[in-house]
Amino acid sequence: MKLIRTILLLIFILNTNQIKSQASYQVGIAQTSIEPDKSIISLHLGGYGAPRDGRFTLQWIKKGEVSPVTSLGSLKDKLYVVSNNELLVTGTTDNNSVWTSAGKAENIVSIAGVNDKLYSVSNKGEILQTRLQKGIKWVKAGTVDNSVTVLTASDNRLFAANASGVLWSADISGSSMEWIKCETVNNIISLAANNGKIYALTGDGVIYQNQPGKHDGKWLKIAYKNGQTIKEDIRHITISGDRIYGISSDNILYEGEQRSEGNLTARAMVVKNGEQTIVIVNTDICGLTDTFTGILKQEIFKKNQIPVSAVFINFSHTHFAPVVQDWFTWQEANQHPDSSFLYSTIKNGILTAVDNALKNISPAEISFGRGTTDIGYNRSLKDHPELYDSAVDVIKVIYTEKKAESYLFMAACHPVFSTAGTLHYTISANYPGVARKLVEERTRTTGSLFLQGTAGDINPRDNGEYITGEKLANEVIAVLNRPMKKIEGPISFYLDTINIPITPWTNDEIVALRAQNSDKPGDIYAEKNVKWCDLMLKYYNENRMPSSLPVYVNTINIGNWKLIGFSRETTTGYSFGVKNMWPEKLISVAGYTNDVSSYLPTHMHIEARGYEGLDSFFWYGMPNVFPQNVDELILNKIKSLER
Repeated sequence: MKLIRTILLLIFILNTNQIKSQASYQVGIAQTSIEPDKSIISLHLGGYGAPRDGRFTLQWIKKGEVSPVTSLGSLKDKLYVVSNNELLVTGTTDNNSVWTSAGKAENIVSIAGVNDKLYSVSNKGEILQTRLQKGIKWVKAGTVDNSVTVLTASDNRLFAANASGVLWSADISGSSMEWIKCETVNNIISLAANNGKIYALTGDGVIYQNQPGKHDGKWLKIAYKNGQTIKEDIRHITISGDRIYGISSDNILYEGEQRSEGNLTARAMVVKNGEQTIVIVNTDICGLTDTFTGILKQEIFKKNQIPVSAVFINFSHTHFAPVVQDWFTWQEANQHPDSSFLYSTIKNGILTAVDNALKNISPAEISFGRGTTDIGYNRSLKDHPELYDSAVDVIKVIYTEKKAESYLFMAACHPVFSTAGTLHYTISANYPGVARKLVEERTRTTGSLFLQGTAGDINPRDNGEYITGEKLANEVIAVLNRPMKKIEGPISFYLDTINIPITPWTNDEIVALRAQNSDKPGDIYAEKNVKWCDLMLKYYNENRMPSSLPVYVNTINIGNWKLIGFSRETTTGYSFGVKNMWPEKLISVAGYTNDVSSYLPTHMHIEARGYEGLDSFFWYGMPNVFPQNVDELILNKIKSLER
């Protein structure tokens, strides 16, 4: 009996140890869509300074026909037009080719709906209103300047404008109207309003957006006839149910929508071992600043007590996601990212993905594999084709209890398809999104992360996101099907700041450059230089010109696998430099991590004085380029830290 008890005890201990070994890691993965909300009318895509007029995402979808229109307005879920002195109506969910009469609209030049009332302005400057419940009965509610030709309403305010660019607003919550005058854009032919924003359509087909009290009252362009995704001659606009509607000069009704492939996501992987937890995030955007990622990390810490150094936020750098950084030297559309998209969509999307990944954690085994790919080439140092890190690193997660798998994979290549045609104006995760989808479809899994490597000087070799995505997916699956190295051991994490000294331009040098580039309308490079000079002069005037620039290095150790993430647009030399320090270890190197505020070139790029080592710093609004030995300074510091 004693022997049996001893045997049973040994079996129990062995099983317990085996369970502990199998459950040494707990892993969770989750993803959240970061597609723009329908209430956002149009966004500007980041990543390119051209075309000069911008890359906006609005497109028009044909809904039906209507009689010749004088004005278009909306109230609740109904669209109204003035046509031949008659008010016609259709529902936004109805057959939009069928319009019915709602009553008379004689001498009315513009209409707008708000607070259960329809307002109009007559050709004599009279403001009329009707409640619509018992037929149309226009009652005079006030007057406005008789030059007014367009009207809109939002909350408790009416907005009226004329073709000369004068805008008036009046509070309609009281018994009388007092109009306040302000400036807007010239040649307005239609107005619309929604969620505290006003939209103006001009005669040449440009739509501007203004948010009273924001951006110094600037009217920012959000759409225009680009000849690719917008060819329609829209003459009237209104907004109903957070959707914009337009009527063209040939009396066709259109509904506006974001042009998108629908695959922008924020994805998070959480790995826990004992008391230590790390979070790896990838987001389909061009990049974020350290200030914004700092806010994200602090919220994650506040809610989950995960240190900021344990949160690794990587950006795919797709050039087809909406602008989320302030690009001060670019066109105005790049200087003011849409705040609702940045905070409601991006911020909440990342935090939700992290929360859900934490909720999904379960015991798992992790393994590492490496393949190679030829999806890219060194675009900057073309005499050195060997300076391309072709590694495809793959992490396989096998959940020991739920018999499922997840994957993390990374490669280095700019997601820059396509610079021509309609795709240039289309929201897209680009080739990383294609690769993720193919990997998930072919492995029958639902969770994968792509991390962007040191792609600062790497462009795609093939012409098309689908070709590149297919190549990358094929190699990921090939790695998954080969023997992989099991990852074992504790977790550790570090976030180091390496301050690189720079020598800013002098005040006189900046003034001289500004003079050389002034009065060159239409030259985007000259315009960029002038804006850069203005920014630098502002730094001097405010006594805040920096003398160094930070480079952040985020190190995550999961057992025998080391993941290192550099901030900025990291070039290839840093990947090779780190891997050469520890040739016997499993090391993956990412760029575009935690902050994308300039390029991170090596001495070779700076010597070449190409885009990555010179001009890009002015596009990014940096005070100067890094010193020529920047890579030596950074790599020596990493080696001495031995993270």
